[in-house]
Amino acid sequence: MPAPPRFTAADRMLVVAPHPDDETLAAGIAIQSALAAGAAVRVLFATDGDNNPWPQRWLEKRWSIGAAERARWGARRRLEAAQALAALAVDGRVAQALHFGWADQGLTDALMQDDRAVAALAEEIAAFAPTSIFMPALDDRHPDHSALHVMLELAVLRAHTVVQRYCYVVHGGAQAADASADPLRVARKVAAMEAYGSQLALSRRRLGEWLARPERFLALERPRPPELDAVGGLCIPLGLPGRSPWRHEVLLVIAARDMTLRLRGRLPRFAHDGIDVVLTDASAGVAVAARMVDAALRVVPPVAPLGAWAKRHRAGSRIVVFDRTYWHGARDAAPSAAPLVERGVAGPG
Repeated sequence: MPAPPRFTAADRMLVVAPHPDDETLAAGIAIQSALAAGAAVRVLFATDGDNNPWPQRWLEKRWSIGAAERARWGARRRLEAAQALAALAVDGRVAQALHFGWADQGLTDALMQDDRAVAALAEEIAAFAPTSIFMPALDDRHPDHSALHVMLELAVLRAHTVVQRYCYVVHGGAQAADASADPLRVARKVAAMEAYGSQLALSRRRLGEWLARPERFLALERPRPPELDAVGGLCIPLGLPGRSPWRHEVLLVIAARDMTLRLRGRLPRFAHDGIDVVLTDASAGVAVAARMVDAALRVVPPVAPLGAWAKRHRAGSRIVVFDRTYWHGARDAAPSAAPLVERGVAGPG
């Protein structure tokens, strides 16, 4: 298991949580370690976790949940987050909390819609000047988590800063309990999780198992442009190749020096390898021809990429929140000898 990050009083730790409780589950021990070292700690909650209907129905004894009920639930979860951070305090030092209040279960849409979310994250990174960012991993099965990872990668590129990024997995991580953690810090972490009564009402056993896991973080390398092949193309995995009756679309985000392209294209039902798909960014006036090869997306980007990420995304409403496939980066791809599509069919201007 990788060695846990070490902190000093000069450090500034930014923990980015998609929902209230992710910070405790993923980094409750690490937050205490930073506070004990005298580091400044800030927890950024992207959403209020307000789109969480089943626990709310159970606790409030109601079936219908509208905007007013979701707002009340979000306010409750903000209060729980404050109580959780108080429980993680060390020697009177408490992590700061910042709430963005973005749409719960809507971070993929926020990523693909426009640049506002990325701009807000970049402004926070510039203002707080963290020495380390603890952030969701690309391969977390909750779509809010993996989308937030892509947002943060874009924000770091935009902020033009050098900061160590550590990734954590909440949904899909290892199951083994941690027998080596400091008992006092474990006790504080358990107390912090007890603050989240809204989540424990229906999921105490599952969350208890997650709480007992070791806190594992993947240290990311400094961002660098993806490698292109001899004809200027790149290949990005799309996850499981199996055919599905559900409607899917391909999402592709390309970061360039002065713009970010957010391209998407509809896949036919039972999509298979070898099909072509046109990806468009209507706001930028760009269309790009791509091809699915070996369960990956092969494309010649219309701009020089500083980073690129793609996802095979299930379109429409969902009953089950979690993804079978998640975002992948261009650096996740294995080399392929398959023929590449022609350069983009249209571009700016």
